[in-house]
Amino acid sequence: MPSPEKARILVLHLTKYSDHSVVLHAVDTAAGRRSFLVRGLKRSGATAAFHSLALLDVVSGGSPKSTLAYLKEWTPAPPLPQLRSDLIKSTVALFISEVLYRSFTDAVADPALFDWLCEAVVTLDAAEDSVANFPCWFLVGYAVRLGFMPDKTIEPEGIFPPDEAALFQQILRCSFPEALALPLSANRRQSFLRKMLQYLSYHLGATLESKSLDVLHDVLA
Repeated sequence: MPSPEKARILVLHLTKYSDHSVVLHAVDTAAGRRSFLVRGLKRSGATAAFHSLALLDVVSGGSPKSTLAYLKEWTPAPPLPQLRSDLIKSTVALFISEVLYRSFTDAVADPALFDWLCEAVVTLDAAEDSVANFPCWFLVGYAVRLGFMPDKTIEPEGIFPPDEAALFQQILRCSFPEALALPLSANRRQSFLRKMLQYLSYHLGATLESKSLDVLHDVLA
């Protein structure tokens, strides 16, 4: 049996595997997108440790009964109490984790991107001012780190209208506090986030439909 493996992971999503086990979908610095079998999770009541965008130091091992590695140990790294207890931050985390779950599919290491994701998550948890603009700031940064920048010369009409492209560039030029302080209405944020999802879908070649976007809009309105 392979030796236990240590890693730091970013939690994206849980899916049911059996009555008492789940599959944990995550990203880590060494292997990109990964999945783990977590046994006895519902019995142990430890589901809360795997909240959206949780950062965990884990130890995994091989299983003779599954092609999935299984988690043997997990520890918050660091704890992110606001992402669990604050309604607005937890809803933002749910939206971002859904976007990453549907877009981050490569099992390829990208340490720089992973470090940026971890820094963004910690920043969200620690933010003291309103985080209503955080999803806009995050999607702009994510797109840039994937290598995508709006270019009307190569993109089809309607993918990124001029007003949305202008806001993209404005957010890109802002510091983090400046981006959070931009005077955007709830409807303006919603419109921009929808266009950002369409924009990422176009470049990634996959439709990024977010079930949590409307919930995010309602919470931030």
